[in-house]
Amino acid sequence: MVVAPDARTPNLALIALREDAGLSQEDLARELNDRAARKHGKHPNITKKTVGRWERGEVDWPQPFYRRLLAEHFDRAVDELGFRRPQRASAPAMTTTDELLTLVAAPGALDPRVEQDQKRWQEARQLLGGHRRALAVAAQQLYPDGQVPGLEGTGVIAHPSWIPPKPVPLGKVVLDLDTHSDSPAVNGSEAESAQVRPLASAEHRYRRYSHAIRDLASPRLFENRLCFRLVGMDWTLPVIQFQFGVMGFFDSMDTNEALAHEMAMHHLSRDQHGDVTLTRPSWRRLAFRKLIGDPFDLTRRPLMGAIGTLTIRAGESPSMILHQRDGGRVAGGGSMAHLLPAGIFQPSSVLPESVANDFSIWRNIQREFAEELLGHAEYDGSGQPIDYERVEPFSSLDQALTDGRIRVYCLGVTLDALTLTGDILTVAVIEPTTYDEMFRDAVDSNDEGTIPARALPFEGNTIERLCQSGQLSPGASAAIHLAWSHRREILHRDAR
Repeated sequence: MVVAPDARTPNLALIALREDAGLSQEDLARELNDRAARKHGKHPNITKKTVGRWERGEVDWPQPFYRRLLAEHFDRAVDELGFRRPQRASAPAMTTTDELLTLVAAPGALDPRVEQDQKRWQEARQLLGGHRRALAVAAQQLYPDGQVPGLEGTGVIAHPSWIPPKPVPLGKVVLDLDTHSDSPAVNGSEAESAQVRPLASAEHRYRRYSHAIRDLASPRLFENRLCFRLVGMDWTLPVIQFQFGVMGFFDSMDTNEALAHEMAMHHLSRDQHGDVTLTRPSWRRLAFRKLIGDPFDLTRRPLMGAIGTLTIRAGESPSMILHQRDGGRVAGGGSMAHLLPAGIFQPSSVLPESVANDFSIWRNIQREFAEELLGHAEYDGSGQPIDYERVEPFSSLDQALTDGRIRVYCLGVTLDALTLTGDILTVAVIEPTTYDEMFRDAVDSNDEGTIPARALPFEGNTIERLCQSGQLSPGASAAIHLAWSHRREILHRDAR
């Protein structure tokens, strides 16, 4: 967990353990890397900078694997390492000092009207967090032309051309990047979004929805990373082509989360008993949604390319894994079961070499496997480019893909009707022995939530129960439905 500068507390216990052992920060980093390789067969990139961040309190709760390495190295319990277990706070700390997020007015003693307005905003945000899927299903009804056969009542919409007639092998998907693509028509600062941007002072509202999230409801993971923005698609076979530009993560918050908040504000309410009720969807008061208009017009808003992968362990009894995302840890999509892995399409580092090297759907999937299933530290944009050919698990994943032991297909692109976020849906089919070898040390939780089931049967009855449970995110619903519809093509190794 990364903390704001003002909230840092030096980890004196860890410093003492290192100094008592006669080690420099660089020595400790080297010994931890050696232990990881020797004992666990893993190759993390722990550096002097990493150790320094732990000791200065910039990271007060490292990844599980790092805590394990430190505990083993110093022969101490994790609780004796000096780290602070994260707790939910009623007033989240600011997570960035990015000058682009400067408030329109410096915060001071709150005017009663400002306090009341922010409280209403927080209450709506809280309701949104617990009722995303119900709101997505309601929002789906606003787009009758975007309904996908078989996905009624799931919150999924898509343009008819965005879902190919059969899964497309990932090798037949071509990506183009234009870093100078035109800006979208709507960015979330318009007057139509004012109703979902609370007062920052008695005189001004927050200029951006992301500003309000940062100050009033910041989750654990909230950084303005460089992301690839989907600007065009060509589904002409034998290859399909995606065109991308670039955007910031907060650009998505300013539109997607603002749309969701608007829906929650006007369609969720509490009755006299405190129970939440959902009203019939209507365009009447959805001014910001009206401004965006056609959800399939990629020039209207920034569409952040997110890649969701249904992971299937093949064999005689195929199984799949899902991810229970924690609404307190992520800015969007919390409190639902989602695909694993799933992640925003973005480079691992802001360095130009990484931007070029990571502009790959497969590379993105690999990193998410490493982070979400194997507990690797978040590739947060601050490090050096990844040497995929030499570093594990990337080199082994590459070899398995080349050998056909891992097969990846593109299923199409869908939108969450509530937020209008996009999912580039893929399915990774992994041979049983390869899956068991790759993920034998899989974690049961990560920075975004828990992994409640390692092996849900990929079969009709289970899928039907999952769909009826109302727990699946729109993206997970779509990927599971499409993968099941094409199970004969994707499960047979000779179907490539």
